[in-house]
Amino acid sequence: MRFFRYSKQNTHNKRLLAVVRKTAFTIFAAAICLSTTNAAKTYVDAAVSIEQNDEYTDIAADSSLKMYYNKTLYDNSTFPGIRIDDVWMVPVKEFLADKLGCTYKYSETNGKLTITNKYGNEQIEAYIGSTELTVGSSAITMDEPVIKARNSENTSEETIYVPASKVIQNLGYGYESTATSLNVTDIISYYKKSEQTWYENSYTNAINSIICTKNSDNKDIVQITALNPIESENVSVKAGDNSIEYIYAKTKNLLGDIKETISDSTAVKSLEVWEDQNLAAHIKVTFDDKYITSKSISSNFFTITFTKASFSMKALIPDGVKAEKITATDRYWNKQFYIIVPGNHVSFYKNNKPIDNSSAIKKIEVNKTSGGDTRIIVTTTKLQGYKIDKKDGYFTVKVGSPNSIYKNIILLDAGHGGKDSGARFGSLYEKNLNLEILYTRARKYFESNTSNVKAYWTRHNDTFINLYTRPKLSKTYRADMFLSLHMNSASNRTANGTEVYYSSRNNKVTSTGLYSKKMASMMLNSVLNGINSKNRGVRQAGFVVNKYNTVPSVLVELGFITGNKDYPNLKKASYREKAAKALYDGVEKIFKKYPAKSSRRNFS
Repeated sequence: MRFFRYSKQNTHNKRLLAVVRKTAFTIFAAAICLSTTNAAKTYVDAAVSIEQNDEYTDIAADSSLKMYYNKTLYDNSTFPGIRIDDVWMVPVKEFLADKLGCTYKYSETNGKLTITNKYGNEQIEAYIGSTELTVGSSAITMDEPVIKARNSENTSEETIYVPASKVIQNLGYGYESTATSLNVTDIISYYKKSEQTWYENSYTNAINSIICTKNSDNKDIVQITALNPIESENVSVKAGDNSIEYIYAKTKNLLGDIKETISDSTAVKSLEVWEDQNLAAHIKVTFDDKYITSKSISSNFFTITFTKASFSMKALIPDGVKAEKITATDRYWNKQFYIIVPGNHVSFYKNNKPIDNSSAIKKIEVNKTSGGDTRIIVTTTKLQGYKIDKKDGYFTVKVGSPNSIYKNIILLDAGHGGKDSGARFGSLYEKNLNLEILYTRARKYFESNTSNVKAYWTRHNDTFINLYTRPKLSKTYRADMFLSLHMNSASNRTANGTEVYYSSRNNKVTSTGLYSKKMASMMLNSVLNGINSKNRGVRQAGFVVNKYNTVPSVLVELGFITGNKDYPNLKKASYREKAAKALYDGVEKIFKKYPAKSSRRNFS
């Protein structure tokens, strides 16, 4: 009984700045009497005798049993560590006092044993012959009673043995055992920096320690360590403008009340830790408002990372709202974007106004949608791209020119509109088909979480837009590609199929390697695969939207609105859906082969 492995939950990097204050340890209480069993527990090669009912029973010191304290072997042949019915027993004076530094008192009158750890903040009580350990006002039951022992070769040498597990852990030490090893660690360590001494004070409860340090990327972190794996569902978040509070339920804190100024951390200003009436631990971190936080949970470790961020806007997330449920809608034609928060939280945002940190944001308004959700309207001074970063308890928004925010940008042009209906046959109008397929249906693909492309549209409703204005919008929206959707027509109803046009006047190879004719070829293949249309090929023509564009540009004639095969297909919603997906897939494939991010042009 002498081998001891260093406890995993207490192997902290000694570089870490520890910030935890010592507190009082609450203890369980009570006592029961040892049963009057006369059966002796006999071991081979007896060296130690155990007192039971005024009789001494010989117990052997098994050389295969090894015990360590802070990686140092405890080697005492007179009173070694022993096992009784698979329960580790350790001598009070020889191990707990002489090695761990505990103090103890023992009364021969009533058999009362009191043990205090070397820091004076943890204390237990027990009685000879009792299996109960008193911890404050409560009691816990040990697997074996406290016993008195003497050396069988020298009966004048006596000591007291206690069950190791419950005693050691309730004294605030790290504990781990196997059938042949017992491992004890002193889990209070010290770290000195400049003229200040910081303490890492760890306990054997669910929360073991809280430390403030820097990770390998030199970012400030606060790391909470538990003795058992942390379940994410047991951790809730309450955020403030420059604070984040994590509530760890179903545990007992026992770290005490901490309120420290963290002078060695750039981001972290203070830590507060307390326990509520439900025994949930509250960890509140106050930090510089130039930073954003993120959390990660891995086994026994809960880590808060602080990252300096140039956000343009920051807003709290109301209690009960899941971050992933917050959505955004671009209203770029009005120089706006909407952030939709589920539920009516208008009053919440009146009391917790979003922080505006950018001159690009003109104003922020909050109102309620027709569906009862909360709408945060952000108006910018000019067209801006935006990126939302959802965190615990709040979200941040970065705004900037579209090509600084988005990886790939395409301008989509639903041909015709308003007074210009385009081709018409039967119940179908070209302008309506173009808008439905390219905007109403394709938009959900371009705005999905998996999309690699930011899409803008020349029109989002039945609006007339001058033909020459459309290609100019490529520069306005910082687009990398342009695609215009149309429907063909012919007097001959046998004319059916898809054809894609480019302009020879706009067919230069860009820095990405893409050019209009290549874009037309790839787009035609994608559409044909998606809707199984007749291949009418890639064609050259001087259409205004292609000819006067500044980026690779194509015009897709999806099908003949007058065609005896295309017309029945175009009337089907399922067919129009396939067409929308095929156009999206084509754009994604082109950008995958010719990504735009690395070769952004500078626009004035």
